[in-house]
Amino acid sequence: MNDIQLIPAFKPLFKKPEHRYYILTGGRGSAKSWHVAYFLIWLIHQPGHVILYSRYTLVSAHLSIIPEFIEKIELLGKEEKFRVTKTEIVHKVSESRIVFRGIKTSQGIQTARLKSIQGLTTWVLDEAEELVDKDIFDTIDLSIRQKGMDNRVVIVMNPSYKDHFVYQDYIQQERDDTIHIHTTYEDNKHNLSQSFIDGAERTRETNPHRFNHLYMGSWLEDQEGLLWNRAIINRSRIRQAPDLVRIVVSIDPAVTAKADSDETGIVVLGKDSNGNGYVLEDGSGIYTPLQWATESQRLADKWNATAYIGENNQGGDMVESTIRQVDRKRRVKLVRATKGKYLRAEPVFSMYEQNRIFHVGEFPKLEQQMITFNPESNEKSPDRVDALVHGLTEICSPTKKLEWT
Repeated sequence: MNDIQLIPAFKPLFKKPEHRYYILTGGRGSAKSWHVAYFLIWLIHQPGHVILYSRYTLVSAHLSIIPEFIEKIELLGKEEKFRVTKTEIVHKVSESRIVFRGIKTSQGIQTARLKSIQGLTTWVLDEAEELVDKDIFDTIDLSIRQKGMDNRVVIVMNPSYKDHFVYQDYIQQERDDTIHIHTTYEDNKHNLSQSFIDGAERTRETNPHRFNHLYMGSWLEDQEGLLWNRAIINRSRIRQAPDLVRIVVSIDPAVTAKADSDETGIVVLGKDSNGNGYVLEDGSGIYTPLQWATESQRLADKWNATAYIGENNQGGDMVESTIRQVDRKRRVKLVRATKGKYLRAEPVFSMYEQNRIFHVGEFPKLEQQMITFNPESNEKSPDRVDALVHGLTEICSPTKKLEWT
């Protein structure tokens, strides 16, 4: 395993721990996930480890995360030493294991089940920016206490806002029990495609603020953002939606599914009898066309949506035909972004200002895009925000007369 070349900043992970908390932050392309996966495969060669790998929401780990671990196992040529299931990776000799679980599931917050996993020595909280409740974190943290073993809590995140408890408690002030590892794409250029690097450099030139946050991993002040800000979004937050008269799945599709591809924005939206809008779920991600259509249908079934709204600038009729491969019964409305970004987003922002739009729960990635969205830049709009704007415009604008196919 010593033949693998690590980025030097990550080497403290692989030494006998002198700290309990390892905070890994960085921008896009900074190799955090790669090194964490490799570290955990390295760690379970040692006997006695039970590792909880969690995200705030984690659906189908065998599709979204475990393949990254299998890649590291194959890189080492050690396939015969591991047993891989849909939810665990076990080392056959040491009997140490990695358990993959979500904190929030369709049954609710799972802290009681997670902290009851026997023998936990290590907890990895990936995409930690999504977990904003410090009490949930503390509950699981206190369960990592296996006597006679090295105990670690590894927090992996893209820096978000300075009011996040990770920044407040572990980064703002130095702690003796914490080590902070920060990397950027510049530390990992030898592993990145030229198109990714070129995209980063274009952003550096055209939108330094976005570059510093997205690629260099700078933390944001709460008031940042040219339209939405944290206060407006927090004011819109509710626990449960009322009876809704319409529910749709709004889609802003990407046409490729490479590591550096755009995301497909998929947002579930509803409207009540008074014309108020509700954000119900964010299912966005990097998908192939068939994958985003299948995920959209899953969400439509879950929420009993009656229609899809698809932004068709990225493929015209392809959007509808892709949806029709998986769902022939629901209506489809195709919209085209003909106005400038500010003109498209401003009416929806005005509905937020008028307390007409509500977020049913928390949507960290969508909300981060909303707050950092700069309609005056020359960059493409964030995909989650585009799906939100197109969908809310169609179902909540009183001047809209929908034409469905």
